[in-house]
Amino acid sequence: MAVYTQLSENEVSAFLQPFGLVRLTRLRGTDAGIENTNYFVDAEDAGGRAHTLVLTLFERGADGLPYFVALTTYLAEQGLPVPFPYRDQQHQAIHVVKQKPALLVPRFSGAHPVTPNVEQCRVIGNALALMHRASPGFSQRRDNDRGARWREVTTAKLVEKLPSDQRELLQQQVRNWQQDLPALAQLPAGITHGDLFHDNALFEDNRLTGIIDFYNACHDLFIYDLAVLVNDWCSTVDFTLDEPRLQAVLLGYEELRPLEPLEKQFWPRMLAYAALRFWLSRLESWYFPAADSAVKQKDPEPMRQLLLRRIG
Repeated sequence: MAVYTQLSENEVSAFLQPFGLVRLTRLRGTDAGIENTNYFVDAEDAGGRAHTLVLTLFERGADGLPYFVALTTYLAEQGLPVPFPYRDQQHQAIHVVKQKPALLVPRFSGAHPVTPNVEQCRVIGNALALMHRASPGFSQRRDNDRGARWREVTTAKLVEKLPSDQRELLQQQVRNWQQDLPALAQLPAGITHGDLFHDNALFEDNRLTGIIDFYNACHDLFIYDLAVLVNDWCSTVDFTLDEPRLQAVLLGYEELRPLEPLEKQFWPRMLAYAALRFWLSRLESWYFPAADSAVKQKDPEPMRQLLLRRIG
């Protein structure tokens, strides 16, 4: 389970008080997330109203928390079902528990789709376009910490770990992406989720009830964000693209934000680069896991197979 920091009911009850939540009714740890501690919390306010929440303690990488708080608050105001943080009477969202920064957010109903259907694909494409269209109204910016410099540094430290065929594949694709950067800089960019796999969305039947885990969110290319989504939501078991699901995502997306001609030109390469990014990050975690990580690392091989399909 993703519970690195143990909390007692008394400790959580004390944490809830500044948020106007006077009674803890249920507490349980959850395996949601990989790097942070997460608890599901049920509580009541002074009026007896029930609140169903997630309490997250950030074990590492908390520097971007003010950005994530501002972003999810803004996106919620735009009508997106995102986990905007609770704030105390001083309007502060970030508190500290056991020397760890902590956030309290709503816990949404619904479940992650195991195999997304066509309508769910249309709906999530539409929601992503709404997020992208909202970008001009958000003044803060966070650059992608898994960008070009990270790709170069990570590739360099992996080359001695990989068999020759994988090493050559990785180095060639990283070079291709680097060479495309000047042209890619001309494409529309703004708010991106960066990790909108199907297990970061919640549905009740075909109704989207929540988009979660914004901790890879940053300023990046819209077409890249869409490619990350498509690679996960629309791939079959052999990593080919399921055409009905693909067209549903694109239909939902372009209903609100039509792709520009240059974006369409780069679309096949962006699908490959999105696969490359997750293969590279999984390779990094596989060969260089964090010293304090107690979570089993994801096998990089499926992402390599996905990349091979996309470069065809």
